[in-house]
Amino acid sequence: MAAGVAVAALLVVDFRLTGSAGRQVLVVGVMAAFVSAGVGAVSSLTGLLMRPSLRRAQGLLAQEPGLWGSDREFFAPVRRLMFLGVLQTLVGLLVLLTVYPLALWAGVRICGAVGLSARLTGLWPVFVSGLLVAAVATTVGTFFALFRRRGGRAAARSLAAVLLNAAGLALAWLVLDGVGLDSAPGWRQVIALCAVASLFMLPRITLSLPVPGVASIVLVAYHCLLLWLICAAFAFVDPRLDADGFWQLAGAAAIMWAAEWPARLAVGRAQAAAARPAPVLPDPFPPDHGFPSGPLY
Repeated sequence: MAAGVAVAALLVVDFRLTGSAGRQVLVVGVMAAFVSAGVGAVSSLTGLLMRPSLRRAQGLLAQEPGLWGSDREFFAPVRRLMFLGVLQTLVGLLVLLTVYPLALWAGVRICGAVGLSARLTGLWPVFVSGLLVAAVATTVGTFFALFRRRGGRAAARSLAAVLLNAAGLALAWLVLDGVGLDSAPGWRQVIALCAVASLFMLPRITLSLPVPGVASIVLVAYHCLLLWLICAAFAFVDPRLDADGFWQLAGAAAIMWAAEWPARLAVGRAQAAAARPAPVLPDPFPPDHGFPSGPLY
């Protein structure tokens, strides 16, 4: 979280830290603590409120269905679980769009009240700073997850997707006219590219449709919309990300989608391997035992 606050203070124009290096580190730590506390409190409260409904739905799903029950009663636990999943997704989106900016704004005000120099003004700079904090914190957390015993491979796939997105945007910058970052030192441009790639991973979606090619078209259109929103948000960021025209925007989105394709293939293979059923045990009876055999037997 502290890394996200530091990157937001570095890139957002109206978010500045002043004073000595030690005081700036202290300000970053205080604001990161406020954001972590706010996000953790909302997540804990949401889990506490949803846990009884989730347990009830899982209990109903584990019960033996009635012989003469209706289809509505049979599928009621499934509908409840689907509703809870959608509700959890909406709460996560609400936390991303409101809790991060508000907690960061509160941290800046608290730092100013105790004499620590921090400035964050304007509604949209606060909103963009909150999104950058969430994106960078997620990416840094994914990097540290590489060193865990469990989940290391999934973290590696997610981190590879971020790096491939950054590489795709850099390639679009090189081959397309009208797409790129404003002039700035090289290290700031690298940080901005990685920030854009991290923002791409916040609302990441996967799609599988029976018609070949349709899912790819939908995903490229989604990438185009997301890149347009990020370009609009980067109006408050230095260096600014520009895409002059629809076709430049669509070309950059297509290049980023193609660059990320190997990571999507790796995720799909991992999901298919996890969903693969266990092998069927061999029949212990000889072939001529005369009893019915098969998966149900």
